[in-house]
Amino acid sequence: MRHFKILPILLVFLFIAKVSTAQEKNYRFHKVFFYSFTKYIEWPEDKKKGDFIIAVMGESNITPLLKEMAEIKKVGDRNIKVVQLNDVKQGDFYHILFIPSEQNQNFAEIKNTLNNQACLLVTESEGMARKGSMINFKDVDGKLRFEVNTQKLESSGLKMSQELTRFGEEIN
Repeated sequence: MRHFKILPILLVFLFIAKVSTAQEKNYRFHKVFFYSFTKYIEWPEDKKKGDFIIAVMGESNITPLLKEMAEIKKVGDRNIKVVQLNDVKQGDFYHILFIPSEQNQNFAEIKNTLNNQACLLVTESEGMARKGSMINFKDVDGKLRFEVNTQKLESSGLKMSQELTRFGEEIN
């Protein structure tokens, strides 16, 4: 009888462990895409000096994975620096800014604060590319894919290789 009481608890624990592992595994693929974006997107000349900065809005499981990547990868000869933000201020600059789905309520304000800076704005929620995100991750049949808002990306002064649209879905 005692085993019947423990079994539901064990099943719940295994389910939670599987969900959290799936979330981390999913972000491991995001990390690969982030690095690929540095190869397929060109920033203006004045943004090609110093560290390459990837910012993450709020707390996210992707932050340690991006920091892990930054320890072993470079953008050209530049170091990658990963920072966590609580807010975005006028005049701050980041090469890539990732807004996790938990921060969607701040998206419009962040987009307005960036005001067409050459900052690659990356999100992960349904419909965000149409709302002004430059790249939006999405799940398609259990596989990680992304949308590219080419109009928004180019209007910010970033140049995109056509290779990027080959891997993602173009949104205008």
